[in-house]
Amino acid sequence: DEIGDMPLNMQTRLLTVLQDRMVERIGGTRPIYIDVRVIAATNRDLEELVANNKFRQDLYYRLNVVRLDIPPLRERSDDIPLLAKNLIKKINKKLGTKINKISYKTIELMQNYAWPGNVRELENLLERALNLADMNRENSITIKHFPLMVENAYFRDEPNPSTLPDAIEQLEKQLIIQALEKTNGNKMQAAKV
Repeated sequence: DEIGDMPLNMQTRLLTVLQDRMVERIGGTRPIYIDVRVIAATNRDLEELVANNKFRQDLYYRLNVVRLDIPPLRERSDDIPLLAKNLIKKINKKLGTKINKISYKTIELMQNYAWPGNVRELENLLERALNLADMNRENSITIKHFPLMVENAYFRDEPNPSTLPDAIEQLEKQLIIQALEKTNGNKMQAAKV
């Protein structure tokens, strides 16, 4: 699924399939016509690979019909709550679980994490968390379901507060999040805490 890592001999085969619209099964004796659209993904700079003769130029132009540049997850932390919600639905179907809640503190942890593995890492960690929550008969995902993420924290660089007002603001934010966590997101109750 990483087109930028494909060996040159496989690139040649893929190009032939795309041009001829034919494949031959392993052990087969006759070609089979195919009508497909290809969606290829990479996190590598294909233009640079083409310039260094590590990626076929003709395949690059064959695949580069519609190009979507999607920034890494660490640059779109605001997308994480919605992504997590959709991935949880998908994983619940796969596992046969019914855990749909995720704590605010956990979302905040995810939004501050750098996600070197992008969405695939998010999905894998959520699947692990759902399994852990299900095994413990819990109905929501919390930080304790992400022990490896907390232990091996690869967080985005966030400056330490340099002034007293910044430190107070950071502390207030943490206290608000804790209050929301305690009250399961009820803002009225959190305000009283």
